[in-house]
Amino acid sequence: ESPAAVEEKGEEEESAAEKQQELNGSSAFGATNVEDAADCEPAIKQCCGSEEEAEGGSESELREDKRNEKVLRVIIHSIQGITRETDTTSAVDPFVEVRANSVLLGATQPRQDTTSAVIEEAFFIKTEKNPDQLKLKFQLKDQDHMTEHDLIGHGYFDLSEEDMMEKQTVHLKWKGSEVGQLLISVDFQNITIV
Repeated sequence: ESPAAVEEKGEEEESAAEKQQELNGSSAFGATNVEDAADCEPAIKQCCGSEEEAEGGSESELREDKRNEKVLRVIIHSIQGITRETDTTSAVDPFVEVRANSVLLGATQPRQDTTSAVIEEAFFIKTEKNPDQLKLKFQLKDQDHMTEHDLIGHGYFDLSEEDMMEKQTVHLKWKGSEVGQLLISVDFQNITIV
């Protein structure tokens, strides 16, 4: 055989060996098939530690790291029986702003053209004060698209004066007259701090 034919035959054998290696699922950089991977397991543990250590600890270690804190949850269940109209051209589009000790917590989504509505929205409070020192203020407003929102009425829920906190009625007043009601609940929830 000529030297060129021998060289060509050698390249073909190397190419065939590479193709067979690919078909077997192994490469020059490490094992990829199941049998070869099992042989590497002791070396992986020695190098990298156990699977749990590689992922940052066992479940029991993770559980010890978490802390729970209590927060106060205020739920507005519904608005009922709005009697005061603020616009002459359209029906009331009510929403409720919620405050705790004069701090605005947020507002519910406006409901369109109604005097009663199911709300089911929650607000959460984390306070360093004793929760009995909180006084909740609810301002019922009418959403206006062209001018400022109109105040329909407001009401209070003083946690220091209430024994029951589930499904309580807050009477909303305007200039001494009742103009509607809210159905609310107040409770404590545990949240996980990570």
